[in-house]
Amino acid sequence: MATVSNSASTPLPSSVKPAGEIAIRIQNLAKSYRIWTNPAARLKAPFYETLARFVPTALPLHQRLRARAAACFRDFHALRDCSFEVGRGETFGIVGSNGAGKSTLLQLVAGTLTPTSGEVSVRGRVAALLELGSGFDPNFTGVENVYLNGAILGLSEAEVRARFAEIAEFADIGDFIHQPVRTYSSGMVVRLAFAISVCIEPQVLIVDEALAVGDNYFVNKCFHRLNELKSRGVTILFVSHSASTVTSLCSRALLLDKGSPLMVGPAEEVVNLYNQLTREKQSADVQRLAPQTSTPSSAPAGGSSGAAAAAAAIEFSADPELEKRCRATRHGNGAARIVRVRLENTAGEERSEFTHGQNVVIKFYCEFHENADHLVIGYFCRTDTGINLTGTNTEIEGIKIPAHAAGSRSLMLFHTTLPVRQGIYSITMALTGRRGQDAEISTLDWADLAVSFSVHRAPGQPDFEQQVLIPHDFEFHPVA
Repeated sequence: MATVSNSASTPLPSSVKPAGEIAIRIQNLAKSYRIWTNPAARLKAPFYETLARFVPTALPLHQRLRARAAACFRDFHALRDCSFEVGRGETFGIVGSNGAGKSTLLQLVAGTLTPTSGEVSVRGRVAALLELGSGFDPNFTGVENVYLNGAILGLSEAEVRARFAEIAEFADIGDFIHQPVRTYSSGMVVRLAFAISVCIEPQVLIVDEALAVGDNYFVNKCFHRLNELKSRGVTILFVSHSASTVTSLCSRALLLDKGSPLMVGPAEEVVNLYNQLTREKQSADVQRLAPQTSTPSSAPAGGSSGAAAAAAAIEFSADPELEKRCRATRHGNGAARIVRVRLENTAGEERSEFTHGQNVVIKFYCEFHENADHLVIGYFCRTDTGINLTGTNTEIEGIKIPAHAAGSRSLMLFHTTLPVRQGIYSITMALTGRRGQDAEISTLDWADLAVSFSVHRAPGQPDFEQQVLIPHDFEFHPVA
């Protein structure tokens, strides 16, 4: 007997509940589909089965009718005998290759599919980001679909209206929100769908691989919000093919293979088994990413004269997109402002895609609104899940920045390489110092997600599992 239950009466907790409190319970869950041999078989099979019910089971004719009915189809088991529990406030990952049953499992938990057998029990309001555009009427405008989805999730019109401004701001699709969804690009659809899912205060959030279609900045923005929801005690069921994302975001995970659960346990252990199976099943060529769009540069990083030339060549102007991206995550006392951040190759060309090990120049344009001294400027390079991976600042590097007077401007540069594996990353900028006559050192400006970029493997470079690959020297000495 297949059972699905959902209770949304429990209020959203302000913090993670005890581990014994269960938000999702899956018991012996299975989902099967009949694959018909031909269109006519859809009529033949029930006809033979009906005839067999009128024939005594002891007669050979009964068995022949049953056999003819069975020959009309085969069962495809999308999910078999799956069982696990997810505690309140836990982030639980699901990994597996394409066709492993991940999306089927999420749809069963979300209630958009009925199980063939087993039980699904979910406590709390569920918001699901599954197939791209699912739940949207393509002929409705974005505004109308916001209210439609809110009603499906059990919100009143007044509750949706109270959250609409936040949803529209997070989606950031401009006037398109008043246009029919059929006119949207895939990226705009996922922006609106994710905004609805995370802004309606869900108690259980289900996220499929839909974020893969987002641009670099939006993906970083989404993971920033996921981390916020985690801190508020929201239960998250998360599917991704990115091993690093699952291990950094999830405490435990499930590995599915051909519809069957292979392992439930700590996320790192599950991902390690998944990677092992992937290496066994696929060749290195299959695992490679798409052809690279940029070529690593071996030119040496320029010195101070190169910086001066760059400052003269590039107009010093504020980037409105930077202001927009960092509006929700920015803080500082306002004595100075980072107004533009650029990533360039050593030829001075702005880039958003690089290859592993490529030389890169990080440029920060700063304006000073008040007198400031004891200045320190630095950056973090973060993964798409918000982990600080690398970075530095001028104090660590032993560099002293001179005092700046109100109204002055500066271009500051870091020359570095990218020793990270393929993935999506962002730069977070920080400028600290003492303003005016203040005795204390404080943050003048801090800008999360100032710029996003992607890193690919260099052509012919072998894949590697570690997040950062530091160059090494190697010696070999045969011993007689």
